[in-house]
Amino acid sequence: MEVKYKIICDDMAQNIHNGMYLGSKKLPTEEELIEKYQVSRNTIRKAIDLLTRKGLVIPIQGSGVFIRNVACNGAINLEDFNGLTEGFGNKVTTKVISFKLIEADEKLAHTMQCEVGTPIYFIERLRSVSNTPYVIEYSYYNKDVIPYLSEEIVSGSIYKYIRDELKKQIGFVDREITAGILSEHDARELGLTPGEPALISTNRAYLKNGVIFDYSIDIHNYKETRFLKLSNYM
Repeated sequence: MEVKYKIICDDMAQNIHNGMYLGSKKLPTEEELIEKYQVSRNTIRKAIDLLTRKGLVIPIQGSGVFIRNVACNGAINLEDFNGLTEGFGNKVTTKVISFKLIEADEKLAHTMQCEVGTPIYFIERLRSVSNTPYVIEYSYYNKDVIPYLSEEIVSGSIYKYIRDELKKQIGFVDREITAGILSEHDARELGLTPGEPALISTNRAYLKNGVIFDYSIDIHNYKETRFLKLSNYM
């Protein structure tokens, strides 16, 4: 079960996205939020801290918590990784190129911190946004952690399935972004030319208990993809 402050953070984030606070440009006071959600002050402060780390709000001492005015439409927010569908909604369509069960070799076992021979779901998908090829995902899911996937599930949002159906709590994602060149296969799927630039994102996703459940290599369409990194001065 998700902790209360995370649930409150998600609810306030949804309110921000829906424009609920556009008039005041700031969140309600702590007292108002405590009354609304019927929780302690510490829980509200933890929820606001999480919103701040996601880059959605900025606390100003003595004035309140203001909505952060940043143009992030169309960009992948590196502070809030919940899968492509969460960011782009029903604009995302998926073509499953490959879906099969394999065994982890020594290299994959080392990367995913599992035993050699562990059953792994391998998935290759082309994700398009507004019918434009956006990213090719080469993903590996540990079957011991994610016990069941089907072609129907991987045709949609895998992360939503993991959260809503399997009731798993996704903790954090380590992400490394590099530059490369497109292979013939990737270029063809993305509608580009072999040898053109590629934005490559290599990700390891962990559950709240620190177990890796997903390792993926994402080849992004460099003409379409933008990444957004929101930073706070510490």
